[in-house]
Amino acid sequence: MDLTNVLRDCNLLSSLFVLSTIFFILVTKLFFNKRTKNLPPGPPQLPIIGNLHQVGDKPHVSLTNFAKKYGPLMSLRLGKQLLVVASSPETAREILKTHDKLLSARPVPTSFKLEDVLPNTLVWSDCNQTWKTLRALCRTELFSPKALEAQYKLRMEKICQLSDFLRKKQGEVIDVQNVVFTTLFNTLSSIILGKDLLDLNDEDKASKGFKESLLKVIEFAGRPKDLGSFFPFLERFDVEGIRRENNKHVHKTFSYWEGIIEERRVQVNSSTWSSEQAQSFIDILLEKKFSNDQINEFILELFAAGTNTTTCTVIWAMRNFVAKGFDRIFNGQTLSQGIFVSAGLGGMGENLVGKSPTCAEEV
Repeated sequence: MDLTNVLRDCNLLSSLFVLSTIFFILVTKLFFNKRTKNLPPGPPQLPIIGNLHQVGDKPHVSLTNFAKKYGPLMSLRLGKQLLVVASSPETAREILKTHDKLLSARPVPTSFKLEDVLPNTLVWSDCNQTWKTLRALCRTELFSPKALEAQYKLRMEKICQLSDFLRKKQGEVIDVQNVVFTTLFNTLSSIILGKDLLDLNDEDKASKGFKESLLKVIEFAGRPKDLGSFFPFLERFDVEGIRRENNKHVHKTFSYWEGIIEERRVQVNSSTWSSEQAQSFIDILLEKKFSNDQINEFILELFAAGTNTTTCTVIWAMRNFVAKGFDRIFNGQTLSQGIFVSAGLGGMGENLVGKSPTCAEEV
């Protein structure tokens, strides 16, 4: 009797082993068919996860190391997602210039697959009509020579405010990254919304809450590991909770300027309004009958793109100043030679002279 039970158990285990092996092979075949022809070389892949285990939390460092071994154009697989990496000026030019229309779209991370966000996005859009309209607005109303010239006085005012703040804090320890981020953000918010949203002294609780939510949204947009993107069958379950969490912070961020939008909408829709009265970018969007959802997402992307990367660049430059010395970086020029004082504004100008050899070497 005991022998019969043992044999039955053995048969059951054997059956389970065979079934699990077949299942594993099928899943592997599903996720990783034969390597697509004409793909660039790349590191060996594991079944199912591909190269995920090799990327780590600092993908830019990992990809740099891979490029040294596999060349300026290489391919990896992150779960189900194929990744082709260009790491030289020549290969980047092929992608960004020669074949830009074909390769301009990007995969949307799980955190931004939100119903009221995707139809109005510039960052995550394909090369469609929405993308063309928003891009044209940016080009003509924000980044054209005429627009930049019109914003000059405002930028100088923000530099003066920063200078005054640092003068008052002389001898105290300050968070440079926070101060730079706040200055850049207030410059943008004044151009886009017509007013500052953050406080340099960081004493306003509402201002701090807004900054925390905005930084969270930026963090989710650049999250290096997103299971829903790497394994699409997991996307609907939001197993990491990042879509739910990002949705909360996105709408919390919207709430900080929705009152300004409504206030300006009333003025723009009034019978006495004329285009000459437009004071900020939001007035132009309202004149063009943009909805709140369209404005909210557009503004959020402008803030995210215009503050975080610039802040990182400024902090990187300042670290070089500290580590290597200003004289060495600017070939002996003094700070007063690198800037000028504008008598009309009483603040520092924008014509920083000379190029940094350090920047040229390290970039």
